[in-house]
Amino acid sequence: MKFRIYLILLAILVLACLSAPVLAPCDPNQADPTAKFAEASREHLLGTDYLGRDLFSRVLWGGRNTMGYAVFVASVSALVGISLGMLSGFAGGPLDGFLMKGSDVLRSFPGIVLVLIVVSIRGVGIDSVCLAMLFTRWIWYARMTRNLTRAQMGRTSVLASRICGSGRLKILRRHILPSILPELLPVFSIDFGSALLAISGYSFLGLGILPPEAEWGMMINDGRNYMGHPEMMFWPGLCVVLIVIGVNALGDRLRDRLEERRS
Repeated sequence: MKFRIYLILLAILVLACLSAPVLAPCDPNQADPTAKFAEASREHLLGTDYLGRDLFSRVLWGGRNTMGYAVFVASVSALVGISLGMLSGFAGGPLDGFLMKGSDVLRSFPGIVLVLIVVSIRGVGIDSVCLAMLFTRWIWYARMTRNLTRAQMGRTSVLASRICGSGRLKILRRHILPSILPELLPVFSIDFGSALLAISGYSFLGLGILPPEAEWGMMINDGRNYMGHPEMMFWPGLCVVLIVIGVNALGDRLRDRLEERRS
């Protein structure tokens, strides 16, 4: 029952943010000093912030930004990690050792340190944050994919394909990837939630999306200076919590289903 509730809330939030151009009643960046800190009304469903900007519109557009960049980071990380992991597991030998040792070296650097280094070189902005996050987030996928690929190497279909002279790319694409992909879906779901939290956290620190663009983490940071108006922090914070809980619950359910199949 709880899983269904989480899934429904997740679907509602995602669809609402995707429909921001239609649902948002105002320009999220349009300021109206005469209407600052307005209470919830028909005109402003969630009230307004310290510049008179409509909170409902900013929450919807902020969700598009936060979730959009989280999907980008998680997708690119998965693509790079799965590709390198399959290559490492299939090839073995020196290439396998080089890729795994290289991933160990990168994994030793804390994420925040890499972000600060990239930001100091390229400047503050969401592009710098995403680039720094991509340096290490692929490692989780690569190591798991490598182990799954090694486990698939002894399957009859893979051995038969190799005996028939099929190329590496064909074997990886037709036999190994379809077999390991279901086990990687829970990883992607959980990694998406982690990426969303990270992007919101860096924007909260002022390193990610810059004003006046809306983003949940930055909106929480804006509200920190106006504690007498908790709605500025409450709504974006609630969205972050619900999204993360929803995707983690989805990842846990997918993982449980896989374990049931194995047993």
